Amino acid sequence: MTQAPTPLRERVLAATAKTPSPTRRQGRTAAGVLSAASVAVAVTVFEGAGGIEHGSGRPLRVTLALAGGWIFISAVLTWLVIGREGSTMARRPLLLLGAAVATPFVLFFWMHVFNGTYTEPFERVGYRCLAYTLAMSALPLASFLVLRRAIEPRYPGALGAAAGAACAAWAGALLDLWCPLTNPLHVLVGHVAPLLVAMGAGAIFGRFMLGARALPKDPSKSS
Repeated sequence: MTQAPTPLRERVLAATAKTPSPTRRQGRTAAGVLSAASVAVAVTVFEGAGGIEHGSGRPLRVTLALAGGWIFISAVLTWLVIGREGSTMARRPLLLLGAAVATPFVLFFWMHVFNGTYTEPFERVGYRCLAYTLAMSALPLASFLVLRRAIEPRYPGALGAAAGAACAAWAGALLDLWCPLTNPLHVLVGHVAPLLVAMGAGAIFGRFMLGARALPKDPSKSS
């Protein structure tokens, strides 16, 4: 006696049937090209905005410590996003969503630790940091959504949100080498807000691109 397919199994089968399966070499090549393009865009934006010299008004040790903290958090979040729990599907949605939601709070706290430890060279609300972070994180997030399409049939929005947070966090780590400000208002607008925007975009687009939809019913079998 055959068991009726579950909705989850139907979505997995649908994704397998509709999505072409590139070879491992093709997948690695595509990932390498898109990663290189993402780095090139980020470096171009960073250097075009003035590079590390723009943040020279802050002690170098503070700048390196800030960026180092962001890199560590970004690496942990990336490990959670791209890792697998012994299967082809992503890690548990609750874990991914929890990590994504916690990231802005952790990074805000990390920047707040350094607030007041030096005299800030100028005052800015943070709109440029917001724009630069989103510009640097857009391509890596889009690349992830394309390369991992139809991989998460359970809660693709959670995976997309975590991916968005990871991409924005990496962009923010590079931006820490450029921006010399750590006051709370600036951090909220210029450094935390881009994380929230990227998380929202990842959740929305991830729902449609990372999720696997059910196969359409065969009319011949309904009669």
